[in-house]
Amino acid sequence: MILHYEKIKRELDEKLQRDMDNGRQIARTFFASLDYKEGDEKRYGDEQVAVLKYSKYQYHYAELDSIKGCLLGGAIGDAFGFPVEFFDDCEIFKRYGENGITKLQLYNGVAHISDDTQMTLFTADGLLTAAKRFQTPTADDYVRCVHESYLDWLHTQGYAEEKQTDRAHSALLKVKELHCQRAPGRTCLLSLASGNCGTLTYKLNDSKGCGGLMRVAPVALYLSQRQDVSPKDVVMIGARTAAITHSHELGYIPAAYLTAFLFYILRGESLSAAYLLAKQRMENWFADKKGTKICLDLVKKARDLAMYEPDEDEESMGEIDDLEVIRSLGQGWVAEETLAIAIYCAFKYQNDFEKAMIAAANHSGDSDSTASVTGSILGAYWGLSRLPKHMVEPIELKGLMIELAKKMHLHKFDYETEEETE
Repeated sequence: MILHYEKIKRELDEKLQRDMDNGRQIARTFFASLDYKEGDEKRYGDEQVAVLKYSKYQYHYAELDSIKGCLLGGAIGDAFGFPVEFFDDCEIFKRYGENGITKLQLYNGVAHISDDTQMTLFTADGLLTAAKRFQTPTADDYVRCVHESYLDWLHTQGYAEEKQTDRAHSALLKVKELHCQRAPGRTCLLSLASGNCGTLTYKLNDSKGCGGLMRVAPVALYLSQRQDVSPKDVVMIGARTAAITHSHELGYIPAAYLTAFLFYILRGESLSAAYLLAKQRMENWFADKKGTKICLDLVKKARDLAMYEPDEDEESMGEIDDLEVIRSLGQGWVAEETLAIAIYCAFKYQNDFEKAMIAAANHSGDSDSTASVTGSILGAYWGLSRLPKHMVEPIELKGLMIELAKKMHLHKFDYETEEETE
């Protein structure tokens, strides 16, 4: 769909004028909800911000910059934490100094991604495959195609190719870098190798590891733009995508929350608004799950700690230590802990991507997953154009991620299509 900026501006102006004439408060509420980020005044005028947000709600528009930012931001976090994934914090500080790991580790000038980003790319591939194969894909179609794409990823990890030959295989199989084995998760490998596809009701195991959470961002990126998929279905597909390999409800509920959280960020909400909206949706759509309260309570704790401001009596104690906070949230090996650590780092350092990466990686636990989810959140919120260029440039398969982002970008403004042809 091509969106014409001037036409949408006129439509918005007419709607706001009509609503104001009727004595409603829609116009005031609408403009009060506009999320101006630092630097927006240099990029957009009031009119542009309003049209962008209106298009996100009315036409399910998502900015290409945010889609790119989410994929690349997640990959940066993954590459940042990957070298210290299996170290406890004492070992990290012993090896890298008192501040821990503070920059990407390069191998022949390249920052290597792990299985987290590999599987994220195969998630995107599965969603795009469903859109090609079916005129109007159902939720089952999306999940089936993602599962098939994961089977192709399994093949890249040294497992024999499945016997089924009556389907097209992923073009990602031709990317040699994706055949590198970068500490793939045991649960993912064994679940996929079983030949079965886990669901919210059909359990393959009792795992609540973070392997389902760390790969679901493309579900929000792509499906939030489709007008034939409801918000609830987007979130449920996020949960089902995680449940393909992780059957414990705390293996897929955090994935559902992250999907909802990213969904609202893409709709132009602030981090705080997205946090509240995702919480409400989880309470409504997963009310029957015991894991919902456990997950939401830990996320709330993380968010509250990130936003905590000491009063005058406590100022002498100094700031809260990130490592101590993360220790109180867990190590990130299980999904609800990974999500909570990412929420803490994203909220506390929402204006400093590099500091968020440092905090998310320097702890005992699953450093690449916690930093990857943090990077996905902030990348979606700020967009690729605002991420530190020195962190973006060396990322392995950067070009592939940008191409996948373009394929996932469904609705374009007319000025964006002109830029693509220049």
